[in-house]
Amino acid sequence: MITSNSPIDFSSIATASGGTDSYTNTPEFKDWLVNLLSDGKPTTVTFTKKDGTLRVMKCTRNLELIPSEQHPSSESTRKASTTSVVAFDVDKQEWRSFLPENITHINYEF
Repeated sequence: MITSNSPIDFSSIATASGGTDSYTNTPEFKDWLVNLLSDGKPTTVTFTKKDGTLRVMKCTRNLELIPSEQHPSSESTRKASTTSVVAFDVDKQEWRSFLPENITHINYEF
């Protein structure tokens, strides 16, 4: 199912593997996702928010695609999260975070 411009449906993977936690709740998946968001074009991520609603977000971590005034400060004392992924919402022009295990769908271009 992974082809150029093809979405990845994690709900299908979850059904086949017994739940999304078995795949998306791993350090390897989070690393893969951070790398995906850091390179190339914005990626559309669909996930379940903490309040239970579904959210579709076109996002990136690629600093070339983020306005310079929104770049993270090198002086930031904020500790990096070990569980959530922080990404820039291209449409809202703000930083957002989400839990990898709550992802249901990813659509990206190679």
